Amino acid sequence: MIFNRAQQKNLERLQNVLISDKQFSPQKVEKVLKSDMYNLLSNYCTLSPEDISIKVEVQKDGSYKFLMIARSGRLKVFGSLPDDYQ
Repeated sequence: MIFNRAQQKNLERLQNVLISDKQFSPQKVEKVLKSDMYNLLSNYCTLSPEDISIKVEVQKDGSYKFLMIARSGRLKVFGSLPDDYQ
């Protein structure tokens, strides 16, 4: 069977996805991301881990889609940001 370049790339990507799916658990990544997002966002706002929702989806082309939602009742007040951040 002869493949053109695009078909060959798609086949390689599919093979990579199938291999990585055996080693990759979206639930494990979601748990780690939730912890990291909580640590990051708690510097800027008041929230609890339950206020963060994260979902990882594998797309048809083998790419990953990250859906993250955080809810906070209050932002922390900053005196001023360094010039690099303005």
